Amino acid sequence: MLVVVIIITACQSKTPTSSNDADAIRNIEDQWIAANKAKDINKVLSIYTSDAVQIEPNKPISVGIEAIRKSWEIYFSDTTYLHNTITQTIDNIEVSASGDLGYARGTVHYSLKTSNGTVEYVDKFVDIYKKIDGDWKCSVGIWNTRKPMESL
Repeated sequence: MLVVVIIITACQSKTPTSSNDADAIRNIEDQWIAANKAKDINKVLSIYTSDAVQIEPNKPISVGIEAIRKSWEIYFSDTTYLHNTITQTIDNIEVSASGDLGYARGTVHYSLKTSNGTVEYVDKFVDIYKKIDGDWKCSVGIWNTRKPMESL
């Protein structure tokens, strides 16, 4: 019996648990919000894979880190966004049984300056992560809005 216990223990995976991976993804999402508030484009870009895809509402799909950089440069230069107001609620983080894919789903709240005054805005998002050389990186970021831009 002791031999069986030793064999089972030795064969168990030594990879981090999905709970640890989920915590790592949550930490990255928190860093993303902090970088967004600070308009730190280099930190934001460090979260993505080099071949990442970003899908924003009412915009063309950005494929690759340089296209994503251009999108974030435009966003950070837009003075209608009150970047310091951004907050995030994560509804769910899931990690695959293999431990190499995961996602975060939730909402982002922020304020916009509009012709009608300052308006709170809410986006829904899903960020898909890949584990590359032990680090989680966002390979797909997609979000949409709860109300059309025209209604602002």
